[in-house]
Parts: sequence; C-alpha cells; structure tokens
Amino acid sequence: MGGFGHDTSTDRVLALRDGRTLGYSEFGDPGGAPVLNCHGGLLCRFDVEPCATELGALGARVISPDRPGVGTSDRKPGRATVDWADDARELLDALGLDRVAVMGWSLGGQYAAAVAAQLGDRVTRTAIIAGCPPLDDDTTFAELNRLDQRLARMSQRHAAVARTTFGAMSWFGRHAPERFGKLEARRSRGADRAVLTENAEWLGRATGEGCRQPAGMVDEYRAFVGPWGFALADVAVPVRVYQGRADDLVPSAWAERIAGSIPGAQVTMYDDEGHLIAISHRAEVVGDLIAPGG
Repeated sequence: MGGFGHDTSTDRVLALRDGRTLGYSEFGDPGGAPVLNCHGGLLCRFDVEPCATELGALGARVISPDRPGVGTSDRKPGRATVDWADDARELLDALGLDRVAVMGWSLGGQYAAAVAAQLGDRVTRTAIIAGCPPLDDDTTFAELNRLDQRLARMSQRHAAVARTTFGAMSWFGRHAPERFGKLEARRSRGADRAVLTENAEWLGRATGEGCRQPAGMVDEYRAFVGPWGFALADVAVPVRVYQGRADDLVPSAWAERIAGSIPGAQVTMYDDEGHLIAISHRAEVVGDLIAPGG
C-alpha cells in the first residue's frame, strides 16, 4: 500500500491523574465493538492503521494508545510492563467502556497480557500476535533476535548511545518513510518482504513517530526485557496466540510456550508466514475477538 498518511483526525489526548498525557487514536467503526490495541515494538498508535478500513467493515472500534514515552504519550521512567494496566484502566474509564477485547503484537503482546491479567473483569478476549514470553532470564533472552538483543542491552547499559540510535531511526522514518520501509523490506524474507514492500511508507512513518522520544524508547526496551510484574498464569480470560512459522524475529516455538502458561489458551499457526501476520491477518484476529459470545 503506497502513499500512507496518518489520519490526524483520529488522534486524541487524555490527561492522566498523575499529570502525564496519554495519546491515542481510534480506527474503524466509532460505534462498533471496542478493541484495545497494544502496539508493536519501535512502533506507535499507527500500528493498526493499514487495516482501518477492514476493521471498520467488521464493526470494530479499535482504540490504539501510545505507551509511555512513545509517540505522543509522556514518559514514565522506570515503568514495568504491569504498570500499563493502570493507564489502560484510566483510558477505558474516560471512554466509558466497561468491557473490551484486547490485542497486542510482538512487544505489545506482553502489554495485552498485562491488561488481561490485571483487568480481567473488563476483558472479554485477548489476542497475542507473535508475542514474547518473559525475557528476564538469560536462556530465553538468548533466543531473541539479534537486533532486539542489541537494542535492549544498549538501553540497559549505554543509554546515551541508545538514545542516539533511536533518534536516528526516528529522523529516518519521519524524513524518508518509504525509503526506510523499503530498506527493511529488502532485509526481510518471504511473506514479510511482500507485506513490507506494500506498506513501506507506513512502517517508516510508524517507526518515526514511535521513536520520536528517544529516552522513552530506552524505557520501552528496558521494560521489554525486565521483570513484567505479573505472571502469564494470572491471565484468566480467553486467549488466542497467533504466530507465523517463518517468523525471523520471534521464534515460532514461543507461541506454544506462551499458550502453555495461560490456562485454556489456544494457538493459531500460519505456515510460511512471518512477523507481519499482524498486518496480513489483523482482520481475522479482530474478527475472532469481537465474534458473538465474547
């Protein structure tokens, strides 16, 4: 999909009780079934925007907030994954939503799990798309892809260097978004390459916005590989884990590991597909989340 441009009319800002601001966007059908989106790593609230038309046709109202220090949301230094549930609760309260489905892609998967674990009485169903198990032990961390390993260790040990790196990524994504996306497409394989080629400008703009606060992205990576503050076993709502068998960023075996840690969780695997199932199969995921009976 060429010529991507973020629709700024979807943007909103919420003042939180602790004085921070939370930025978010809404996509799809304004009167539809509510779905809270937890965006992927290095991205932002634009996460689901390439699928907005499909989501609207399904009758879904997707609320996609920026996490602290990402995009338009203020930082919360020292935050852990579990802390996201407090921001999510305030957002749902402000929107008058008692019940909501939740989804998270990649790094966002643990944030979807946090909301499900902490706000279970308000969550109907949860989708974890190409997500990660806890990474605060050396064995699991070693299974992570090398790029995220480097960015995580840099954020933990050399924050100034990490800020420079994330700042450069933001500049490139904002000033040459299509070139950014096409470069990433050339580094990818198979189905992911095709999806990124079609959505190159989206990836550049989403990364540029996601990394616009370099110090916030350092916080994000530290939380990514730090203790979550809750266990997957604490999740007591219906969960489905979606995973591509040809994912170069997240080992496909992690899907079963995550599902095995959540009571009753199920897995959907896609043969010959990679990390970008969050774009190519997002409508299917959302359809499952808002199907009758949730």
